Amino acid sequence: MRIVTLIFYFLFGALLAWFAARNWDFVTLKLWGDYELAIRLPVLLILMFLAGALPLAILRYTSRWHWSRRVKKLERALEETQAPAPPTLDTAPPPPLVPPL
Repeated sequence: MRIVTLIFYFLFGALLAWFAARNWDFVTLKLWGDYELAIRLPVLLILMFLAGALPLAILRYTSRWHWSRRVKKLERALEETQAPAPPTLDTAPPPPLVPPL
């Protein structure tokens, strides 16, 4: 299954490289006032993707960290509330299934 995902990522990367090569043009962004920013289109797309993906990735990892800490805390509390297991009695080993000859 890993080879399928690897092939998919390779094809997706090749498609992005082809798109970037075909659209390597300047785009002018009009900022506040008289300021303008000339930037290549693929660079702009990558920056906008990162601007949207990074905050969500940070939120995901912090949320995961928070919940893992909470689960560990609850597991410790559960271990403290459980009674210790009763001691086991030593018993004789079970008899063999086949009698000796």
